[in-house]
Amino acid sequence: MKEKRNNPIIRMIIFVILCVILSCCLSWVTMPPNVIWLNLHELKEKGPYDYLFVGTSHGQYGISPQVVDQVTGKNSFNLCMANEYPVDTYYLIKEACRQQKPKKIIYELDPSYWITDQNMGTVAGMFYKEMPWSMNKLQYLGDKIIKLDYRQTIFPWSYYKNLLPQAPQTIRKKLSAEYRQYDPAILDIPGGHYGGDGFIYQDKVEGAEKGTFNNVPWNEEQLRPEAKEYFEKILYYCKKENIELEVITLPVPAETYANTPESYQQSDRYFTELMQQYRIPYHNFIFDSALAFDRSIDNYWDYDGHMYGDAAEQFSLELGDYLKEND
Repeated sequence: MKEKRNNPIIRMIIFVILCVILSCCLSWVTMPPNVIWLNLHELKEKGPYDYLFVGTSHGQYGISPQVVDQVTGKNSFNLCMANEYPVDTYYLIKEACRQQKPKKIIYELDPSYWITDQNMGTVAGMFYKEMPWSMNKLQYLGDKIIKLDYRQTIFPWSYYKNLLPQAPQTIRKKLSAEYRQYDPAILDIPGGHYGGDGFIYQDKVEGAEKGTFNNVPWNEEQLRPEAKEYFEKILYYCKKENIELEVITLPVPAETYANTPESYQQSDRYFTELMQQYRIPYHNFIFDSALAFDRSIDNYWDYDGHMYGDAAEQFSLELGDYLKEND
């Protein structure tokens, strides 16, 4: 009788295990290799670092660590990535320090990430999915991931089900020697390539469509409390670990600035005052009159402010000069 009573429980346990295995398999075959996967590997293998850049896609496309290093003589890495909100930056910094603690962290600040909520699509949990298991990942799970749509945590493949027809190609990639060796060539980056050390080089295409003015105007009343909360966590973590912290904002196209100049001026005042309160250096390249970088839309592939690769390398030379002079 006891065996009969236990059978339903055993069957339920077996069913749950099979569901977990199936979910893991579906995630593996639907989620292609991505920049986060490669960045976290290179971060571990290529340190130690003097500078660690963190922030958003503006930094990912606008800062070439290799060019910066040519000027400064330092060793740097770019951990700026698309859809990297302050909560993600905090846990990426902690993950980086678990592997290779940098001497200085340079936070690339995009004000729009402080006044908007993160899209709960495929990218919301991407950083978490690529992190190796650790206490840091478990804390990340509790602070952000578990608050998302339950599918993000339990069935991550559900956000990639539209890629299921591409499963054969994904499987071939993940079984290849290139995947095992973390070869950047395996990444699918539309219109560009992996430029090394976290930098994405976007190819310039003459006459390409730039889109429209889609930048989010600054509005202090829309400030998300969690953005400031996690920036303060970054600040306190850096102090505890004896890591320097500096904040920069990258230049935007002249046409974009001219479209909403008051918005950029207001956000500059807000963050200048905020960083003064925190006693953190802040440099806004939008208002740097000494910057020789050509800010015309020709150097950007959209009005939001993402640079072409050759323009990013030119800007990185000047960024290197700035860091070298102010270090």
